[in-house]
Amino acid sequence: MNEIIQEGGVNILEFRKFNIVFLVLLIIAGIIATFFLLNTKDSKTDEVFLTAEEKTWLNEHKEEIIIGYTIDYPPVEFLDNGQYAGISADYFNLLQQKLGIQINMVQFDNFDELIRQVQNKELTGITAATKTPERSKYLDFTIPYIYNPNVIITRKNFSENLTFGKLANTSMDILVVEGYDIIEFLNDRFPKLEYRTVKSPSDGIRMVAFGEADAMIIEVMSATEAIERDNISNLIVNVETPYESSLSIATRNDWPILNEIFNKGLAQITDSEKKDIERKWMSLQRQSIFQNRYFWLSVTGLIILLIIIIIVILAWNSSLQSAVKEKTKAIEESKKELMFKTYHDELTGLYNRMYMAEFLKKLEEEKYLPFSVIMGDLNGLKITNDTFGHEAGDRMLIKLSEIIKENIKEKHVACRIGGDEIVVFMPFTSEQEAVDIVENIRSAVLNADDDPIKPLIALGCATMYEDDPNSYSRLFKLAEDRMYADKMADSERTYDMIISSIKKNLHENKYESREHFERLTEMCRQLGKNLNLEKNDIENLVLLSELHDIGKAGLEKEILLKEGPLTAEEWQKVKRHPELGFKIVSASTKFSHIGKGIFAHHEHWNGSGYPQGLKGEEIPFIARLFSIVEAYDVMTHERPYKPTYAKERAIKELKDNSGIQFDPNLVELFVNYISNV
Repeated sequence: MNEIIQEGGVNILEFRKFNIVFLVLLIIAGIIATFFLLNTKDSKTDEVFLTAEEKTWLNEHKEEIIIGYTIDYPPVEFLDNGQYAGISADYFNLLQQKLGIQINMVQFDNFDELIRQVQNKELTGITAATKTPERSKYLDFTIPYIYNPNVIITRKNFSENLTFGKLANTSMDILVVEGYDIIEFLNDRFPKLEYRTVKSPSDGIRMVAFGEADAMIIEVMSATEAIERDNISNLIVNVETPYESSLSIATRNDWPILNEIFNKGLAQITDSEKKDIERKWMSLQRQSIFQNRYFWLSVTGLIILLIIIIIVILAWNSSLQSAVKEKTKAIEESKKELMFKTYHDELTGLYNRMYMAEFLKKLEEEKYLPFSVIMGDLNGLKITNDTFGHEAGDRMLIKLSEIIKENIKEKHVACRIGGDEIVVFMPFTSEQEAVDIVENIRSAVLNADDDPIKPLIALGCATMYEDDPNSYSRLFKLAEDRMYADKMADSERTYDMIISSIKKNLHENKYESREHFERLTEMCRQLGKNLNLEKNDIENLVLLSELHDIGKAGLEKEILLKEGPLTAEEWQKVKRHPELGFKIVSASTKFSHIGKGIFAHHEHWNGSGYPQGLKGEEIPFIARLFSIVEAYDVMTHERPYKPTYAKERAIKELKDNSGIQFDPNLVELFVNYISNV
């Protein structure tokens, strides 16, 4: 509260010299004034504080007042469904109410033509313009009512921090909006800076985004509106320049009385009305205590009371200073948010490749010895995406990122530099500390939940103790080599865990019960022995019984558990599971040999099966044999979509489909076997 009152022009500490009785009177008077303001602050201004001379002049010249505005300067001013809209439009609507006149408003396609007509006295003034030495030769300016810093916009992949001085000594293609006041400033202060002009902020923003120009000097509000409207995501604020476009109402300088009238009209616009305009057009503004209506009413009441007792000060000046701070705060918040998005990975919250490039530049200037680095590569991301969808893959990346952040120190920097690649920079970290961190990450990964697969990762680390020109490149290469060595050494164990997670997920969906797989496994083993198959063929048949439906883990549970007939679209999804199962096991050396059997276990002897339409002996032997075993088990045990058959009925069905769905010779062998069991 002390800070707020000081900003209004009075130091509250001075009032401690007053006696208690006077303080009590002040509080009572403040409460009375606040109550009065609550009922009058936002009411319509009935009397404009103009002199008799000003009122007479305004009445005589009101038909001659013609103010120009531009139609492509959002959010300051633009056309909305053919109507004048924006911040300046709302301010001029209020001015007309306060002054009790109708101002003639004229639209212009570009600012240059508007300036020309004002110079020639064809217009009275401009709705929103920045005061410059050149314009001051023929225009008067009111107090600023819009504050708009200029920034330099570049694409995200541009890492150098720019200044006007740097731009003046570079061959970069620079854009500026024609007619903007920054042009006069650049020509005066940086005459060597070469630039092109564009018709509108939107034109320039798109040109930089599409690579048709390198950078653009532009007001931050115009840049923000154009970027959000066109949903452009590859641009950043490279730097906020020291030049600010403070927008005022500009009027012809041979009518100074009009400038004073507009100043008085602006002073009649209440804080509440200003805040309404800000909330309407400045979407990035953040609500705070300074924007609370009743808070400001209370403060204003106390300020008015103190003005009466101590000194006459201008209340509108205090509110104006507060508004400047609020706008500055909102711009800073917007800048921080934009900088965070520029240097962070949107999915995981880790730093991104652009930040890594900035960090590597620091390594050339500062020494962080001993310096360690960890290289990581997520295992199983493609299988997870293919099997369970990209949402599951994203969850796995997020979980891994959380594990890494929990196990590194505050001074360490973790960056996601690719789809499944992560690097951790560790300044002032010894080799043993780095190894301990790697082991902690591995342990946390193994203890993580299957969601649906553990976020398994291959890791490699390396440390340097002495600096030389090539030490960092050798360090990164060593860490990367160790990471790939770890990936190769644990590849089979990794895929065992991945496939185990997928099988577990399949069993838990209540479509394929664990008992079903156990029956198939035992029946295949006994059938193989009964047919005197080679030991290797028996093991392949058993393995096929365990993994044949692994591709179904990626199907929606609603489809698998649906009791009625499937739609054509649902059936097409189901028919993909043999191919998906083939892809899953093909990534593993241990299981890849069974892939063809998985791919073909729904093919039919007469070629009517799926997904390849194979027929006869084109179908692998173990797939032909297994399809008979599975069909028998499905017929003789309860399923949600078909009745349970007795043994004799199931055998009859197999015989009826012999030569159609099943290999006739293998049906005969199986029937002989099962009839004796």
